[in-house]
Amino acid sequence: MFSKYTILSLALGSPAVASAQAYFDVMPLTCTEKQGGTVYNAAVDFPVGGDAAVVRNAKKWIGEVLMSDADMPEVSMSTMSTDDFGKLLDAVAKDFVKNNEGSRRRVEITWMYEDPTCVTYEAVTTDRDSVDWSTTSVACFSKRDGHRVGANEIFGCDEAQIKRLMWQYRGNLHMEVAQADDLYVGECGFIDGWVLVVGPAQGTSGAAYRLRYPEIEQWLKKPQSDGYLAR
Repeated sequence: MFSKYTILSLALGSPAVASAQAYFDVMPLTCTEKQGGTVYNAAVDFPVGGDAAVVRNAKKWIGEVLMSDADMPEVSMSTMSTDDFGKLLDAVAKDFVKNNEGSRRRVEITWMYEDPTCVTYEAVTTDRDSVDWSTTSVACFSKRDGHRVGANEIFGCDEAQIKRLMWQYRGNLHMEVAQADDLYVGECGFIDGWVLVVGPAQGTSGAAYRLRYPEIEQWLKKPQSDGYLAR
C-alpha cells in the first residue's frame, strides 16, 4: 500500500478576468492511495487566499464533498491550513481503500471561475466497481458575504422554465426521463459564458447541465455591476 498527497503549484491570480480586489487563490493538491485492486485518486484546488468568507465556506463545502461517506470523525474545515488539509486528504484516501475493496474512486474538486461578484467550484466524484457511477456538485459563493448561491439568485424565471432550458442544453447527457417537466433543478453556478445547473441523468446522482449564458440571458437576473451575480 502507498499513499501520498502532492502540492502541484500555487495559482497566482484568477482563471477569469476579475477586478483588482481580493483575488481568489488556490493550492492544487493530489492524493493517491492503492491497496490491491482498490484505488483512490483525488485532485483538489484548496483555497489559500481571497475574500475571507468565501474561503471559509469553500473549505467547508470541500470537506462535505470529501467526507460524505467516510467513516471518520467530523473535523473543522473552515480554518484548516494547507498542511492539515493534505493530512486529511490522505486519511480520507486510506479510509476509502480500507472499506471499499475492489472499488476505484476519482475525486476532482476544481476552482472553475471567479469574477467581482462570485467564485464557482465544481466537484465530480466517479466510482468504478461493477458499474460506473458519478456525482457532480456545483458550489457558487457570493463575494458579498460568502453565502452559497441558489437558483433563485441566478434565474429570474420560474422552475418550469429552468427545466426547459436544461432540456434544451442537455447535450450528450443520457436522459432517464422523457420530458423537461420530469427534471429537477439542483445546485447552480456561473462559469465564463455559461450557467451550470445540476440535474438527473443516466449513471449519475447529479450531472452538470451547461446553459450558454448569452442565449439564456433573458431568463437570468440582471447584474447591477461587473460580474454575473445580481446583487
